Amino acid sequence: MPKTGLTSDEIKEKALQIAEDKIRYYGFEKFRLTDIAKELKVSQAALYNHFPDKAALLDAISERWLSRLDNALALITQKEASPQQLILEWFQRYHELKKEKVLQDPELYKSFSMAAELLKPFIVQHLNNVHNQLLILVQKATAAGEIHSESPAKAVRLLLEATVSFHHPQMVLEHKAEHRDPLLKDLVEVMLLGFQDTDSKR
Repeated sequence: MPKTGLTSDEIKEKALQIAEDKIRYYGFEKFRLTDIAKELKVSQAALYNHFPDKAALLDAISERWLSRLDNALALITQKEASPQQLILEWFQRYHELKKEKVLQDPELYKSFSMAAELLKPFIVQHLNNVHNQLLILVQKATAAGEIHSESPAKAVRLLLEATVSFHHPQMVLEHKAEHRDPLLKDLVEVMLLGFQDTDSKR
């Protein structure tokens, strides 16, 4: 137990909270680990045990946010409703959460976007989570006869590729000032209808 009375996990959590506040105020390029250690009243060495450098702390902030995003999307896959409607809801929520982050936390979003470009391990995990969640919904929609696809995994790839401008970090940033929800709704609905029509003609 450190002299502050904080456990190791509490030091880590409070460091993340303080870092987020400082990044929002000063920008992610200007905050320093030494400032965080000082505010926590711990030694720099104690903080370095959790975050060996600033990049590690930035990654931890982005990873925590993505974990929350993944959990929010996972709740949609567990709902008792039309799988086809849940697919639409899932995409709308995914887009909403990304755009919300861009508008409310632009500096934190910049850090996340940089990590995404480098495909860091936690980014890859997030992409796998996204794929698996959507796969669950597509499989449910197929089982319910709402859509028809010989390969649900292929359907997932097509849906994600078709909607990439609504969830790719850089493209969400580029379109942040636009109200694109109706366009996303139309696009997903057309894609789902296409799965029905394509297989019904075979």
